[in-house]
Amino acid sequence: MKYKAIFSDFDGTIYSDSYDISKRNIEAVRDFRARGGKFFVATGRLFQSVRPNLATLGLTEGEVIVYQGGGIFDIATGKPLWVKNIACADAVECLRKLENDPRENVQLTYIDDRCYSSAKHPAVDLFCSICKIPCEIVGEKLSDYVERLGIDPTKVLAIAQPDDAYAISKEYVPQFDGRLSFTRSQKFLVEFTAYGISKGEAVKKVCEKYGLDRSEIICMGDADNDISMIEYAGLGVAVMNAMPTTKEHADIIGASNNNDAVAWVVDNYCGGEV
Repeated sequence: MKYKAIFSDFDGTIYSDSYDISKRNIEAVRDFRARGGKFFVATGRLFQSVRPNLATLGLTEGEVIVYQGGGIFDIATGKPLWVKNIACADAVECLRKLENDPRENVQLTYIDDRCYSSAKHPAVDLFCSICKIPCEIVGEKLSDYVERLGIDPTKVLAIAQPDDAYAISKEYVPQFDGRLSFTRSQKFLVEFTAYGISKGEAVKKVCEKYGLDRSEIICMGDADNDISMIEYAGLGVAVMNAMPTTKEHADIIGASNNNDAVAWVVDNYCGGEV
């Protein structure tokens, strides 16, 4: 088998628009691993959010990439193997800028694998219902909360209308250059992590552990946050439902998340034994 490992995004790639994992994808992951392949999920989610889905895929040990590459967790123990947080001062500055931005947006932050918001909001409720996680309501501006407790968050998120989310992701770059990294995992979501964080860099770390050359891996995804690993891989796959910018960086366009995208890759590019 030419490709020894697959790194796949979760939402919009493995996960369908109906918020489930198809039987064909589950079987494809099981078959690939049974023949000696390694399968990893690389997501922006919290570990606690993605862990039940890993079990559905039969992944009960090994590593999972979370926080857009800001963390790598051991699945079996639930413990972080590596995490890089945002410096408190940078997080506070970013949150205050978002809070004062004239474009309507709702802020969230990830701290110690938990999600926090300043107040209840329909957008927060929807986000947490999709991710199947609780949200801690702090009852004050997130910037004040983070500053008061001296917290270094793992990630800051802004939920906004797609055009506003795109504008924020572009306009904030100069101000935070060298301090924060920016990406979008959904059209309505902007995510801020520590500078240099990306799924691509996290994939490199996992490959180094297992002695995998980049030519031996497939990376697949649907959004801007997946581009770094799609470019790194020997075979970069954008699913059919991917953002146009993501497709521009892929080697091939595969099946959509609603049409067994993982199974399509395994069937077409991962025959034989590792």
